[in-house]
Formats: sequence, structure tokens, C-alpha cells
Amino acid sequence: MIFLDIFIVTLLFVFLIKNKELNILNGSVIYLFIHVFFVTFRGIQIYFLGANIVSNKWYEKYITIDEIGKAILISDLSLLAFFAGFYLFVQNFKVQGNLLNSKFVNYSEANHDIIKKYLAFIFIIGIFGVLTYQSIADRDLENGEYSTTSNFIASIGIVSSIMLIYYYGFKKYLVIYFFILVGFYSLQGESRFRVILALIFILMLYLKKNNLKLPPLKYFVLGFVFLLISFPLKEVGAKYQETGKLDLVKVIKDSFDDLAEGESGDMSFIEQSAGMIGAMDEKGKVFYGETYKPIFFFFVPRSLWAEKPALNKWQFDISISGRDFGEMGQISLISGESYANFRYFGVFLIPFFIGRWYSYLYNKFSNLPSQHKGFLLLLLFNMVLFQVWRDGMISLILFPFLNYLPIMILYFIKKPIPVK
Repeated sequence: MIFLDIFIVTLLFVFLIKNKELNILNGSVIYLFIHVFFVTFRGIQIYFLGANIVSNKWYEKYITIDEIGKAILISDLSLLAFFAGFYLFVQNFKVQGNLLNSKFVNYSEANHDIIKKYLAFIFIIGIFGVLTYQSIADRDLENGEYSTTSNFIASIGIVSSIMLIYYYGFKKYLVIYFFILVGFYSLQGESRFRVILALIFILMLYLKKNNLKLPPLKYFVLGFVFLLISFPLKEVGAKYQETGKLDLVKVIKDSFDDLAEGESGDMSFIEQSAGMIGAMDEKGKVFYGETYKPIFFFFVPRSLWAEKPALNKWQFDISISGRDFGEMGQISLISGESYANFRYFGVFLIPFFIGRWYSYLYNKFSNLPSQHKGFLLLLLFNMVLFQVWRDGMISLILFPFLNYLPIMILYFIKKPIPVK
């Protein structure tokens, strides 16, 4: 299956070049990059370079090559479906985008004063969240000392920093504040997604303001170095909390060695998905949309609903002897989750509709001025696309409306008025 995967990603890459679609704001480009890095590259390591199946360190019942091959095939189908949804029948999206572009060549913000007060409020909450942040080492998890609400407030610090840069621009003091928080959250042992997604948001905004479609080469190099640092960030953060010491050179070297030798657990997403797909087939379990139920109740605090089902309850349901997915919290990928619900029909249908949503955002809002609320919405959903690809449909709702709720509220507050 790896040969078919290489053929598909090459074909799609040629398609993007030929149609001049290589743009970091383009959801299909982001999706393809994620797929190549975590599926194609990992498949090459396993099939051609003899890399070990890292996930087998966690399972008593080993994942097989055949299971990985099937997971790659399913991931390929999801990739093609996303592209189909993104590029087919999009003329109406483009017409809407052109109308908006011509309407908002010049515009003013009607709620500027309200926005300034709101950002000040979010900034204060963010500072409070940072000052009251409890590291993993300081928490009493058994006694419920650290709640979802506390976690949400703690995350607002870095969210407020990217909101300030978005609205006021790349002012020196705001950029310094942002990178101080990047360092702070990076050393907490659990905040990796907050750091990585915030950096993606800032990168897309920076390129937009500088009329660039792709980052210059130096940013690719810096991005790769940060990626090496981000892989072991959980372990690094936990160790820093215990010892107060950090050897950054050693972290980068060890992470690169693990990546090159195929021993990085953070590259094992397709393996975990393969294990889950194999378990689904073994149990003959089909969910018919049941995995999406948490979308309707995830926002209810557990303090108000003690018996609230786990967001990954379906992973407990497919666990088999030797593969306890629920307890371990494994990665299904959007392809694996879609397969769990509707088998191959879902593998195409769900990513197709997600692709439609991202095509709508891109074609309608990508050419608007960066301060327009439509462009902010595009930034927000592009920022969380990796989480959607990794964790499934629930992340398409959970991240914008919970983890990044302050940005979504800003979207609804903003009221651009065209000026002739």
C-alpha cells in the first residue's frame, strides 16, 4: 500500500503546483502536508527502512504489517475525499469570495471600542491563568484538584497573546510577550498543542500580512527544529518540573535520532490507527455515528454531570485483549474514526464534507484583509485542522468552541462596515 500512497501524494502535489494552489491558507495543502509527514514518511520507514512498529511497545497483541497497510489505504481514501470536497463544485464559494473582496476593499470596524475592552478583559484573564497555573507535579488529580475549567483558564494566556497580535499587529512588545508564553507553556509537560497551534496561527497571520503564500526557507528550517523539540515536549516538560534543568541541545539531538531511526512515538499515529481498525474488524463493531455524541455534551462540566461519558468512550468499546485503547487514549485519525462509524462509506463521506467546509472558508475568506472577521474564522479553523485530522470530527467543534472560545467570541463581536 505504501507504493499507492506515494503515487497519490505525488499526484496531488503535482495538482497543487499545476493549479497554483500552494498556499499555507489552503486547507488541502495543510492536510496533504500532515498526511505526508505522519503517514507517507512513516510508511516509508516501516516498509523500506525496516523501522520497528513503535506502538507495539504498548500492546500485548502486536499490530501487523497487514493492519498498517489497511490503515494507510483508509487514510489515502480520506485524503482523496478531502481533496474532492475541497475542489469539486466550488464555483459558488469563489463567487461569494469575489463579492466580499469587492465589498470590503475599504472598511471600518464598527465595534472597535468593544473589541479593545474585550481584549483587555481576555488579557487579564490570561495573566490570571498563567499566574495560577498548576504544573503536573503540583496537582492532586485523584482529589479532582484540577478541573476542566481551571485548564481552560490556564490556556487563555497564550490564546490572548495571539489575539492581541492579530488585532494590534506584530508590535515588538506583543511578540516578546507571545514568545515568553511559548517558553512558559512549553515547559509545563502537557501544553504542546497550545504552543504548536498558536505558532501555526501566528505564522499564517505573518505570511498574510507580508503577502506570502508559503514561508521562506529559513522558516521551514526553524519549523523542523521546533518540531524536533515538540515531539518530546511532554517528557521534557515533566522532567523540567522535577529537576529545573533543560539541555536543549540534547533534546534536539535525541529527538532527531528517534525520528531518523523510526523510534519516535509521536510518529506512530498511523500505527495506532491501524491497531484500532484491526480491533474494529475483529469485534465487528460499527458505531453509525455514535462516536459523535460527545459533540452535544462535551461543554457540560463534570462537576454538574458526574456520570458524563468519556469523550473517547467508543475507544473503550473497541478495546480487545492486549489492546486497551480507551485507557491509553490512542489516536484514531479522522480516517479511523470515519471507518468506525460507517466503514468505507464513512471514510469517504466524512472527510469529503470536512473538505467542503474548509473549501468554503478558503475560497470565501482567504483574500479578505487580515482584520476582517471572515479571515479570522479561516485562521481559527486552519489552526485546528491538525487536531481534526488526528482526533476526528469532535475536534472540529471542541477546539474552536472550547479551547479557542475567546477567538470565536471575537469573531462574533467584530462588525466590519464597508467604506466607499
